[in-house]
Amino acid sequence: MLRLILAVHRKVDFRRVLPVLAGAALSACQQASVHLAEDDLLRQAREWRQEDGMKAARDRLLSSLEKADADGGGFEKRLLRTNADKQFAYADSMAGMSMAERRRTGIFFVGGFHTSTGLSKKVAANVVADLCKQGWHARLFELTPHETVGEDARQVQAAMERELPQVDRAVLAGFSKGGLDWMQWFASEAGKLPLREREKVRLMLSFSGVLRGSIVGDWLYRGGAPFAQMTRWYVCLVDPLGKKVMEDVRSVSQDPWMQDSGPRLLEVAPNLRVVSLVAVPDGTAGYPQVHPGFHLLSRVVAAQWSWVGPLDGMTESASQVLPPGTGVEQHLVRVLGSHALLDGRYVNGAKVSAGFHRRRDRTHAGGEMLDDLLRSLPRAWVSW
Repeated sequence: MLRLILAVHRKVDFRRVLPVLAGAALSACQQASVHLAEDDLLRQAREWRQEDGMKAARDRLLSSLEKADADGGGFEKRLLRTNADKQFAYADSMAGMSMAERRRTGIFFVGGFHTSTGLSKKVAANVVADLCKQGWHARLFELTPHETVGEDARQVQAAMERELPQVDRAVLAGFSKGGLDWMQWFASEAGKLPLREREKVRLMLSFSGVLRGSIVGDWLYRGGAPFAQMTRWYVCLVDPLGKKVMEDVRSVSQDPWMQDSGPRLLEVAPNLRVVSLVAVPDGTAGYPQVHPGFHLLSRVVAAQWSWVGPLDGMTESASQVLPPGTGVEQHLVRVLGSHALLDGRYVNGAKVSAGFHRRRDRTHAGGEMLDDLLRSLPRAWVSW
C-alpha cells in the first residue's frame, strides 16, 4: 500500500501542501470516538492527540501500553533479555521444546497487504524455512493478492482445515493486514471448525498487526483532495485490477469490532492468548522518523484528519491492541520505529533486528526476531 501511494505523489512538495491539508481537515465526527468505549485505548489515544498534540499523545500511549499488558510488561522484559544475549534462553521457553513437540506444534503465518512479492515475501519465506529446519510445523499461507479481508479469511479457513489435524497445538502469526485477516477468520470462519480443532489454537503473535483496521486504508478510501483522491483515480485508471485493489483497501480500513458480528475470540478459541509487538512512532515530534515513506504518510494523514491518534505510517498504534472486553490475556511489546517493525528499537534502545539495520541481507532479519521470541515465549503458553 505504501508503494502504491508514494508512486502517485513522488514529485509533490509536501512542505507546501501540508498547511493546505491542515486547513481542509475533515471533521472528527467522521470517525467519532464516541462509538468506542471510554476505556478503549484507541479512543483515548485520539483524544490525547486532539488535546495535547501528537508527541504528548505518543508518550502517553507508550506508558498506557505497559499498563494494558496482562502482567505489567513482564513478557517485554523477557524479550529484552533474549534480544540482548543471543545465547540465552529461558529454561521454560519454547526453545526448549523437544523435536517431537515441535513437529506437533503448528506455526501459521499470514502476511500483509500485497506481500506476495518483494522483501516482505522473502523475509516471511525465510522465517518459515528456518522454523521448519528447527523442527517446527511451520507454514506460510499464500493468499491471493488484492482479495478483501473476508476473502482472505475464507482462504485461511481452507488452510486451517488442512493443517490443524496434523498438529496438537497451533500458534497463529500475522504481520500488518495479516493480523486483521486472523481477526476476520475468528469472526466469520473459525467457528465452523470442530471444537477439538479450535482448542488447539493457543497463541497468536501479532507483528504491527492491524487488529482494529488501518486508518491509512480508511484515509485512502475516503480521504479528499489532493492525495487520497488522486491515488484512487490513479489506481482505477492505470491498474486493470484497480477497483479490486480499492475494495481490498476498504476492507482493510474496517474495525472488525465495529461490525455486527465482531470477533468472539474466547468463544471460538477458548485457550487463546495474544502477544502483540506494537509499532509506536519513534520521531521526536511523535511521527515515524526511521522510515521516510511512513513518516510522509503519517504526516499527510494526520494533517488532513486532525483526530487521528499516533500512527506508525499505516495504522494507529493503538489499533494494534485488542479492544477492552475480549477476555483474552494480552501481552504487549513496544517497538519504537515504523510499521515495518524490523527497523525499530525496543524501549531500552536495543535494535529489534541488528541484521536489518546493517542493510546487508535483510531477507533473514525476521528470523533474528523470531529466534529472540522463541527463547522468551513460555512453553506453557502453547502446551497443555
